[in-house]
Amino acid sequence: METLSELAARWTVRADAGTLSPEEQRELDSWLAADPRHLGAYVRARAQWVDLDRLAALQGFTPRQEKSPANSRTEAPDCDLGVASGVVTTPKSAMTTTNMFRRGLLAAAIAGVGVLGGGLSLRMFSDDKERYSSGIGEMRRIALVDGSMLLLNTDSEVIVRLTKQQRNIQLARGEALFEVAHDKSRPFIVQANDARVRAVGTAFAVRVQEAQVEVTVAEGVVEVTDVRSMSGLDPIAPSASRVGVERVTAHERAIISSARPPEVLPIAPAEVERQLAWREGLVSFEGETLLVAVSEINRHNRHQIVIDEPRLASLPIVGVFRATDLQGFAAAAAAALNARATVDGDLIRLQAKSTKR
Repeated sequence: METLSELAARWTVRADAGTLSPEEQRELDSWLAADPRHLGAYVRARAQWVDLDRLAALQGFTPRQEKSPANSRTEAPDCDLGVASGVVTTPKSAMTTTNMFRRGLLAAAIAGVGVLGGGLSLRMFSDDKERYSSGIGEMRRIALVDGSMLLLNTDSEVIVRLTKQQRNIQLARGEALFEVAHDKSRPFIVQANDARVRAVGTAFAVRVQEAQVEVTVAEGVVEVTDVRSMSGLDPIAPSASRVGVERVTAHERAIISSARPPEVLPIAPAEVERQLAWREGLVSFEGETLLVAVSEINRHNRHQIVIDEPRLASLPIVGVFRATDLQGFAAAAAAALNARATVDGDLIRLQAKSTKR
């Protein structure tokens, strides 16, 4: 029996060799629809296949240039690791050394062996941990091989480790939304600071903010544990056998900090959507202070807003803003609060109109 990764890789190679026949396309569609994990494995294999172009170029293999447009190879756009953002198709008559090189690399990757050549070493799947990160102002979607999806907010990082027993994610910094593929045999566990979140099939967001962790559940149920209370306990044992476990259901939020025990609070469905507005590249405020709002908008931008007038910092802000539109937010805030926004190099300063520098 071929493994899931092998099957996904085989479909990737067949699709890249040329247009699938109607029967082959139906077979592929049926396989993808049979299990969410199949789609995750296929997306991942396609992304790896595209990325092998870069390695082939480094190895000195370049595809032959064909004069005929019909035989020319179209490069897929750049993509995140784990997400194929384009489809690469090459007529069978135009197979090149690069294609064969990529096939060999992908086969070796699936087998878990190292590929050496020209002083460059490639070892794929030999390490069971994978690290993904997003830049400032960037959102990044990641498809895991089990069918789960991760969405990283600005300036965030996760470390993924999938085993036969469980699925482990460490949120090193920032914020991430998790859409978990249902698999009772392998719990999905996210760890952030002192918080451990256990889910089977659900959708929830986790945010690390200094010493505090917030868990917002959009669908399903998760179990949140403060790891400081787990000494000597099995983290994947049923919750009934553990102490200090808080169940958090849809439209609830858990707050875990070093200063107090975990706290679970109900939140309205509309509030969940507002808190997760970053999925659409937005930030939404409903009476938060200007200080809080500026802190949030600054997370998404390399240039920063500075509040020069202490009185302004405590005033409330209401509105929905594009997360990367620093100037738009500053102008709107200044108009609403009878202030002024001035550009000072990489900074935008918010000052009361009566204040002079």
